[in-house]
Amino acid sequence: MKSSAFIAMSSAAALMLTTGTAFAADSVTLSALPVQNFAFCLSSDAPLTLSDTLATEVGVVVTNVGNSLTNNTGKIVVAANNFYGKGAGSEWTSTMGVFNLAGGNCYNVASMNKTTSPGAAPWNCASTSGAASGSGATMTGLVSAQTQVQTIFNGFLPSGVSSTLNNAPVVNCPY
Repeated sequence: MKSSAFIAMSSAAALMLTTGTAFAADSVTLSALPVQNFAFCLSSDAPLTLSDTLATEVGVVVTNVGNSLTNNTGKIVVAANNFYGKGAGSEWTSTMGVFNLAGGNCYNVASMNKTTSPGAAPWNCASTSGAASGSGATMTGLVSAQTQVQTIFNGFLPSGVSSTLNNAPVVNCPY
């Protein structure tokens, strides 16, 4: 009886080991990161600096959502695209750069990219997140490619930030 149980367990262990080895030989494909936006409120006027980090098309939309981090509508105040003036759609109003934001408001940040330069490829909404940094904030947009996570933009506010929220409502993505 003991030898039957030992043989059965040894066979199961050998099968699991073989199966594990077979899976390890396959390439790993990442699943998509969850789409999320980042929100922050400003107690005073502040410059927001945005920069893209990829050669493919990147868009960042900043929406003034009033006085609450969780509002899901508002007025677009920044529609930056690294291909602005070089093939990006007419909905984009600037390239990446520095934008002055009015204090006393909350803002929602959405980021997105295409796997190509401007054209027919669909937008991939990113996982946009951030954190307080001194009296300011930093933010980043991430997307998952098949085998890696890529940063598509970085943003920085040096001061004036009174509150921040990750997992903010998805507003204006795709744009």
